[in-house]
Amino acid sequence: MDLRHPVQSLTWALMRALERDLNGIDSPVATDLLATHSGRPVASRPVEKECSVVMFSQSWSTEALGFAPGTERTFIEAETIVITGPGGDACVYVSTQMLYHVQAPNRRFFLDVAAQQMRGKADACLYEGRDAADEEAFDYEVAGALARVRGAVRHLAQADAERVVRRLQDCAAEFAGAVQN
Repeated sequence: MDLRHPVQSLTWALMRALERDLNGIDSPVATDLLATHSGRPVASRPVEKECSVVMFSQSWSTEALGFAPGTERTFIEAETIVITGPGGDACVYVSTQMLYHVQAPNRRFFLDVAAQQMRGKADACLYEGRDAADEEAFDYEVAGALARVRGAVRHLAQADAERVVRRLQDCAAEFAGAVQN
């Protein structure tokens, strides 16, 4: 199934993120003007220029989108839109539907954005908060390059993908040897 409508998907996701889905940000000016009895700060909605937007086409399984698993594995090709707000939170949309909202995106989240291969709805929790110590110790540039390789491998023929895997295994063996010396 093909749900690609880039202009419609991007327009809808941006409108929805700004008006409703992204976290508001504390506004000292609004708080001064609209002081509340509770004393809590007043939040304002983010504006377009304060957000970061990334859009790419991705093939999603129906299970990854949160639909009940069926006997036949169905894939849907659709735009994936990732909008990061000024408060640091991020929303992931598929076509014209919000898939999930991440309050504190971690490194894995941004590496998957770089690879243009986001995880499904059930795995959104993997993007929340701090990464494991091993993940955080790994150089960000190297991790980014590997994420892009992972994203590119999915477009290769089986034989070419296997060659890339073998080469990466050779590199890993070289690194293991360097650590032991």
